[in-house]
Amino acid sequence: MKKNCFLTFLCALLLTVGQAYALDIVPNDALLNGTSFTPYVENSQSAIAAALDARFEPDLVELYKEDFSPNIESGFLAGSYNTTFNNTATDPSGATIEYTGGAIITNAYLLVKDGNTNPWWYLFDLTESGLNWDGMETLSLSGFWPNTGAISHVTLYGGAAPVPEPGTIVLMGLGLVGLAGIGRKKIKS
Repeated sequence: MKKNCFLTFLCALLLTVGQAYALDIVPNDALLNGTSFTPYVENSQSAIAAALDARFEPDLVELYKEDFSPNIESGFLAGSYNTTFNNTATDPSGATIEYTGGAIITNAYLLVKDGNTNPWWYLFDLTESGLNWDGMETLSLSGFWPNTGAISHVTLYGGAAPVPEPGTIVLMGLGLVGLAGIGRKKIKS
């Protein structure tokens, strides 16, 4: 009976811990936007990169990018994240960015770009300023240029941190059990 109660408790705990929630991102949360750099505002990706490099030290590194059309994923962490654009088939005003496994982004910034509507882009500080993104939570973007433009692409900037694989964790656990066994054997003798 105790074994069944323990298994039930363990399953309930795993279900609770395993539940993920989405971090909602809306334009009002932006740290910067395309109108922040005046008097001359450029909306090309190279101009955005230059503006960000001038503002951030050390420079931000583009780690993941997904274009809406054509749907192309690029960057060092392509495959670690997946973006689904939504709201309309041709002019998305929202997107969902999900962690799929592998390395995660640390000290993360998110750029959401349109390019045809002012402001041309929004930049979000995901790890500071109250958003506290851990690199694995789903990002839910909504309310970007509704009925006036569309998201052309999303880009994640920052540093990358490896995620330990389950095999590594098991080996570390076995090593700790072995050390505990050796320590216990020495205490008995």
